[in-house]
Amino acid sequence: MLICVSSALASPAAVRGKPVEAALPSFSFSDCLALLDDDPSDVSDYVASHSHTGDERAVRHCEALSDVLSGDFTGGGERLDALAYDATRNKNTEDATPEERADVAADAARAWLAADMARKAEESASYGLTLAPNSVALRLIRDRALLRLGQPDTALTDLKELSSNPLLASETHLLKATAERETGHMKAARTDIDITLAETPDDPAALLERGIIRQRLGDPAGARSDWEQVISLAADSHEADLARQDLDVLASDPDSAPVHTDTAANQTSAAPGQSSPAHP
Repeated sequence: MLICVSSALASPAAVRGKPVEAALPSFSFSDCLALLDDDPSDVSDYVASHSHTGDERAVRHCEALSDVLSGDFTGGGERLDALAYDATRNKNTEDATPEERADVAADAARAWLAADMARKAEESASYGLTLAPNSVALRLIRDRALLRLGQPDTALTDLKELSSNPLLASETHLLKATAERETGHMKAARTDIDITLAETPDDPAALLERGIIRQRLGDPAGARSDWEQVISLAADSHEADLARQDLDVLASDPDSAPVHTDTAANQTSAAPGQSSPAHP
């Protein structure tokens, strides 16, 4: 008899004739990130149907990335910045690690680049580097922002230091080529862009950049070939739009410079949340 009473007391819902609700499954950051590839709008439903206990930071991170990939670059960037600066998870758990916060800062910087707010991107990347000083990814994001801000000399100084590092080498040499072109070092720019294309021969941004360098070095036929290949590889891309502009200019005046000069800097490298971690 006592056993029956204790069983009833242990299940009040059963006494009231109501079914006991099953516990929500635990939130998984990796599962949430996977949704971003398919449909970022599904993130809100996923968050609502999973338990957040102990995962509040991961939830905020994924929700902010969903905002960015849904087109709210500034809103997502602000949320990511706030999360990067916030060292505490909640009152019951330990602080966030510097590496985790550096990853968030990198995503914030990428969001600001997507929003065409290079100064904010540079600030987010620089803050991330206070958390992960040796991060190649964060340094490249900062250099990309510096190129957009019209500071190729500063970016080039850092990119020269990174050029011997095998991590993210293709992106390093692409940005270095852009910085060298913008500072008038055309032969060095050609060397670096060839290194990038040897590793990633079908990279539209690299082909677009090489076309500009070739044109500047007096090789209009080579420039035309590169820009036509950009259009063939990625007809609906931003790079293809720029390549078409350059081809139009080349056709009307083979000696004129391309109508744009910031090809590599204008790219965000990888979408927030879908690239290498900020820490080494």
